Amino acid sequence: MKVEEVVLPGVGRKYTVTVGSGDRIVIVVHSSGKRELQYFEAGEDEEPSAALDLTDEEARELGAILAGVLFHPEAVGDTQSKLGQKVIEWIRVLPGSQLAGRRVGELPLPQGAHLLAVDRPGAPLIPNPDPETVLEVGDTLVVAGTREAVEALKRSL
Repeated sequence: MKVEEVVLPGVGRKYTVTVGSGDRIVIVVHSSGKRELQYFEAGEDEEPSAALDLTDEEARELGAILAGVLFHPEAVGDTQSKLGQKVIEWIRVLPGSQLAGRRVGELPLPQGAHLLAVDRPGAPLIPNPDPETVLEVGDTLVVAGTREAVEALKRSL
């Protein structure tokens, strides 16, 4: 996969993603948060085969889906997905947990660990949660990073 980035003065940034098949996706991220997606089949340079406009919220939700944040298989014990040397973990906020009632900004995230989302039962996914987001019992934290950083976070919790 090849990714090219171009600054568009007064507009935002344009990313061209070319995959192994030669197909391309052009993503224009406007300073306003709006996103434009255009799909070009391999060898087609003139007109996109498909185009889509997204709001900032829609783009973040789509990004969460592509990153594997929304779907996590149920398993016994810890669930981990390998991404090279990186992992994604789902950490549930259980009754009596020291996480319940804490703000996201107060979490002791070690360097190399990142909170991708909070999955709250009965509510829309909260991608890239605001530091003021208060965690509740039943929430599931979606955390990614190096195995060492994620394990250190789990130990600290």
